[in-house]
Amino acid sequence: MLVDITQIVPNKTSLGREINMFVDPNKVSMQVPPSHKWGGGKESKKIVINRFVQLDDLLFEGLGLWVGEGGKNKGLYFGNTSPELLLRFFKFVEEKLGLSREVFKVTINSPQHKADLKERWSKILQIPTKNFTNICLDTRINHEYAQVYLNSIILAELMKNLQEKLGPMILSAKEYAVPFLKGMFAAEGQVALRKPSSFHVTFSSTDLELVSFLKQCLQVVNIPSGKYMPNGRKFPIYGYKNLKCFRELGIHTLHPEKREKFERGFASYKRVNVLDGEEARALILQQLVSGPKTYDDLAAALSKARTTIQAHHIPILEREGKVKRAGKRGQAWLWAPAEGKSSASAKV
Repeated sequence: MLVDITQIVPNKTSLGREINMFVDPNKVSMQVPPSHKWGGGKESKKIVINRFVQLDDLLFEGLGLWVGEGGKNKGLYFGNTSPELLLRFFKFVEEKLGLSREVFKVTINSPQHKADLKERWSKILQIPTKNFTNICLDTRINHEYAQVYLNSIILAELMKNLQEKLGPMILSAKEYAVPFLKGMFAAEGQVALRKPSSFHVTFSSTDLELVSFLKQCLQVVNIPSGKYMPNGRKFPIYGYKNLKCFRELGIHTLHPEKREKFERGFASYKRVNVLDGEEARALILQQLVSGPKTYDDLAAALSKARTTIQAHHIPILEREGKVKRAGKRGQAWLWAPAEGKSSASAKV
């Protein structure tokens, strides 16, 4: 299936400036003309891109990368610490949009000065060193970070329109939702691996509209997610079944470091630690009879996975009216049997 970019390009910028579009069978040329209303001046740079774009994994992965880590206002921006991810973004730019990487500028942020920094990144990204700006030294970071960009308000508007137009399509089919989630997880996902029993993944965003969209995407691929945590600006995915589905769909595979960390966590995740069914919940209730307990208390007492107790069993018991919150110990919730439920429910 092909998308005609002429149906995506807006007629005006967000500030109301006209966008002139020139169309031939395979390409689209776009330019913002000078205007006395906007102070005159020269025409904007002409942008020439592919007219027709194939709907495939690369398109939706690239869109996910841009939504997660791309600049949205000045032009087409993308930044990351992973050279593999930057190269994947350039593959999207060249094959889908038809833009050459050699028109992009590059800014490198580094925790320390290195003489060959530009030359090394030039070789990795296959972009001439003349396109590089001055190195930005930032002692707060641990890894080198590269941002590639092409200033063009037209491209900024085009990408936002592409996201809006393809959104319903992403939510309509697994084949589109999966590659978009791959891009988003590579850009804004994390793998939590403090210990095998707490292995899980998260998506991060401060944009609540995007959070809602991501949760809908996960529903499309049958992966339930946890509640959004405003303080951490993220929401989790817990449980063996969900993480297994995440792995089988390859959502973790685009970012090499996250892929390696996920596989390491999944390999050490004890399936035997995952509780199942009513018997598991009866055991939890039995433990609560002796007094309120946290998720960690229950996990330690039963030698089971904390994540499944927290994400699966306690929510079920709470919905059934069998447990209730009984205050906090530090930052951790304490759980106790609901009134009138403990003795009957605790029988195994």
